[in-house]
Amino acid sequence: MRIELSAVAEIAHIDHSTGEVQIARGRSTVPLGAGTGVLTSADGVVATTWENLDVDEDAVAVYAANELFTKVIGVPVVGNDGDPARKGTTPDLHWGPHLQHCYQQVTHCILFVAPQYRVLTYTTEPGGSRAELLNAPSAPTDVALLRITGGGGAPTARLAATDADPASETDLVGFAGPPGKDQPPQVLPVTADGATKQITAKDDLAGPLRSGLSGGPVLDRASGDVVGLAAAGPSGAPATLVPAAAVAAAMEQAGVDASPSPFDGVFRRGVDHLAQGNADGAASELQESLTYYDSALAAGHLDAARAQGGTPAAPAAASTGSDDGPSVPLLVGIAGAALAVALTVVVLMRRRGSPAPPPVMAAPPPVGSPPSAPAAPPPPPRGATVTAAAPPAARR
Repeated sequence: MRIELSAVAEIAHIDHSTGEVQIARGRSTVPLGAGTGVLTSADGVVATTWENLDVDEDAVAVYAANELFTKVIGVPVVGNDGDPARKGTTPDLHWGPHLQHCYQQVTHCILFVAPQYRVLTYTTEPGGSRAELLNAPSAPTDVALLRITGGGGAPTARLAATDADPASETDLVGFAGPPGKDQPPQVLPVTADGATKQITAKDDLAGPLRSGLSGGPVLDRASGDVVGLAAAGPSGAPATLVPAAAVAAAMEQAGVDASPSPFDGVFRRGVDHLAQGNADGAASELQESLTYYDSALAAGHLDAARAQGGTPAAPAAASTGSDDGPSVPLLVGIAGAALAVALTVVVLMRRRGSPAPPPVMAAPPPVGSPPSAPAAPPPPPRGATVTAAAPPAARR
């Protein structure tokens, strides 16, 4: 599964240099990167590495500031080739220093950030789900766990036993772009060293990992078990193997069981029949597996069985395997409300001639409690990149 990271940024600039307080406020959705994850539990839990989900708030500040100045304040930003992700300057002598102040997140340029995660499924029809972070990783190679909505019937991967001997032949699997029936995962033969926790390959892995394979599973070619996750190592160093034992430990700490889904057994039987030349049996099992989940992989194997003359015992309808989930989380609305409160405090303190205290953001309500802030904006059109928001963090 491909994981896309973005952030909703609320930014406000307070200008009192003319003697009057003027506030410019904007909201941006900032794309931050993508990686690969693997489903490890039937209730929709996806394991990946924290490097794919960690938000660079300095990068968010640059993007949000550029959009605030060009779209709200109305001054040009030059020197970045029109790329809002890069710092620039403005020829406007008044606003030039203020743009740099927002890049630096000084007191009078307030920023709130709400991370969002979206998981794109490997299905015959493009699909995806918003996701929530279940644990609290901190280091780039820590295991991060997401839970997607509507994941109950999704195929799961089996973790290798913690005491198993290292596999002699392994593959790194991941997505460099949105997955689909015509966009299968990349499969790269690699060597995984359990002792050194390094992953090496004939070709350099830095490029594929940067393109989206980071966090992808390293599979035992013989059994299909996940021996670990791939993480990009330091610049110039081999990729890092995050062992299956670390994934299992993170799941245990988060209270998640590595349970298979109904799809798994039926699909495995279909693949076994296909390998044994039983095209009819393969077609029947694979067709049944599609009633649990719209797997592009199962559909591809079903096409292969039919090409060998296989006929399903009984036709069955496929499920979509996609669930866009509820509307955009209320935490974005909470961030906006907190921003308004912070602005009010700063303006009042400016009028009194006192230095403004740092803005204080109200803590988000517990999950499941009634919202104490205005409702979030309406859900975007299907296909738009919107994900579940983590609690917003105030930065100055």
